[in-house]
Amino acid sequence: MDKLLLFVLLFAQLSLWAQPPSDSLENSLPKLQGKAKAAVLNQLSETFRSEDSSRSLNYAREALSLGQSFSDPEIIAASYYNLGESYYEFDEFTQALKFYQSALNIYRELNNAIRIGETCNAIGLVHYFRGEYDLALEKQIEALKNLEKTDELQELAHVYSNIGMVYSRLSDYRMAIANYRKATVINNQINDLYSVAVNYNGIGVGYYNLGLLDSAKVNYGIALDYFKQINDRRRVAIGLNNIANIYVDEGDSLQKALDYYEQAFHVFDELKDVRNKTFVMEGLGCVYRAMGNNTKALELFQDGLEVAQSNRFGYYIQQLYYKDIAATNESLGRIDEAYSAFKLHKIYLDSLHQEERMRQAAALEKKYESEKKENEIARLSAEREVTRLQMQKDKAIRTFGVIAILVLLVTIVYTSIANFNKQRANQLLAQKNTQIEAQKEELELMNSSKNKFFSIIAHDLKNPLHTIMGYSFLLNREYDRFTDTERRKYAGDIYNSTNNIFRLLQNLLDWSRSQTGRLKYDPVTFGFAQLYERIYHLMKPLAEQKNITLRDEIPTDLQVYADPMMVDTILRNLINNAIKFSNSGSEVMIEVTCNHTEVQVHVRDRGVGMSSSELENLFRIDSKVKRRGTNEEDGSGLGLILCKEFVQINKGSIWAKSSPRQGSTFSFTIPAGNGRERG
Repeated sequence: MDKLLLFVLLFAQLSLWAQPPSDSLENSLPKLQGKAKAAVLNQLSETFRSEDSSRSLNYAREALSLGQSFSDPEIIAASYYNLGESYYEFDEFTQALKFYQSALNIYRELNNAIRIGETCNAIGLVHYFRGEYDLALEKQIEALKNLEKTDELQELAHVYSNIGMVYSRLSDYRMAIANYRKATVINNQINDLYSVAVNYNGIGVGYYNLGLLDSAKVNYGIALDYFKQINDRRRVAIGLNNIANIYVDEGDSLQKALDYYEQAFHVFDELKDVRNKTFVMEGLGCVYRAMGNNTKALELFQDGLEVAQSNRFGYYIQQLYYKDIAATNESLGRIDEAYSAFKLHKIYLDSLHQEERMRQAAALEKKYESEKKENEIARLSAEREVTRLQMQKDKAIRTFGVIAILVLLVTIVYTSIANFNKQRANQLLAQKNTQIEAQKEELELMNSSKNKFFSIIAHDLKNPLHTIMGYSFLLNREYDRFTDTERRKYAGDIYNSTNNIFRLLQNLLDWSRSQTGRLKYDPVTFGFAQLYERIYHLMKPLAEQKNITLRDEIPTDLQVYADPMMVDTILRNLINNAIKFSNSGSEVMIEVTCNHTEVQVHVRDRGVGMSSSELENLFRIDSKVKRRGTNEEDGSGLGLILCKEFVQINKGSIWAKSSPRQGSTFSFTIPAGNGRERG
């Protein structure tokens, strides 16, 4: 399962005043003057904030104008705050941020900790929706520091919840859980059961994303109980769906998952919540497929897809359904239908990504337009000022005559020089910006490749670890039940898995040292045959296990100039791979040739070979040719990456030739030695 019906309550600021009926407030306005009228205008702005944002904005502007007329900082700050709230409702975040900041400046001068905390929390939410998570966290922490000095427990709990929301978006789920727990303690203290339920749901989300399904289930269950207690049926159904997702992921409680999904479905059906019901139908289909009832699953997927399309629920749910339909048809052996559905899944998935990019572009465009208006106002003000100065200048010319002309000539010369220097500086700045942007793109690509690489390494560590854990568990718990032959086999499997982990970690350590600059390149002249002799004795037992012969053609007096440790690692990895992918009874040939400047080393096997597409993806950190050896040996691909790194450090090159079922030849070059050290 790769989706949840999750919800996060965005706790904004508390109301500044109580909210009496709007009709009576509006009727009282003609009778009021001064501060009393300004206070009521701010109350009306807050009252209409969610119902009619335009009216809320107008009342806040009128209150600000009135407050400025008699210079009341409390009224002015409250008006700025309400203006920020109104623009927040319009998603005009740049304008909202400007007015919130004006309010915050006044509240800081007044040393009003409660209002500072509320305003910082509001600014934090603006940064959150603009994707500026570091700034959001900074403001929410400032809000905490101020609210902790007061007895505003409900607002304090809201801020902790919002901090949990930010950490969740940053994928720091443990910090998210910690802050949701703090909010839970406070909400329990003030008996805010709805907020308590939301907090436990947030904790469940955190544990779910951490893969701690038992903890996620417990917290979802607590949230579900609270929503039942306050009789919020929609939230109850969402909680049932979330728990059902966990049972599907666990894989051994499919009947429970089915029961929870059906309960959630009935609630959404009664509430006429078609969107959430569509998500539940997808979950039900996944359960039936896991139970082996592919026909029922396919029926649910097709019905749910039809509902999603007829209601235009967006690309996300549609690409999810097409993915499920493809997998189900594949299980039924309907390859053509599976392929057609999978193509539609990819199309909708690409459309989903494009839609997200368009939303981001629209937000940036809105921000740009707002800033453009402000710049236009500043430009017009500057033009008016220039006009006034020009009139003064004309008057001075008429008064002073020739002196003014001389001054003008000097000014023109100075301005020309300044403009020339400015243009030159702008050109240099543009060049620097271009270089920085290119370096940024290159760094992002490298980081993306390395992140993918480390995810591959983590996956390849799991398989041998699972083998070790499984066999050691059996031997520990039921040692006497197994025969000596079975115990010996288990011990052998544990040894092989441990050996695989050791080789992978050894390669990973060498590679990390080369990446961080801690691996010293120390070339010397040495005999290649002597180095190979050590590797031969190390690899021979491994080859004999598969009845493979190691042959070599290496001149005994051959000298090379390289780092011996790196050459040892390169040759050891290539021979190990050749043995791994060779058939029993075949041979692995190590052939070395030399000219005046370089030595060529060739490692040939007569094994399974590779296709042209697999050859193209060798030696790449962002792509991995995942194959098992002829005896199902695991491989991470790290050895070849390490070989490429070390060959390049030693000023050589590496390549491979192969054909399916014809074997492979891996070759590399290193500098030839001349019997003495080189500088």
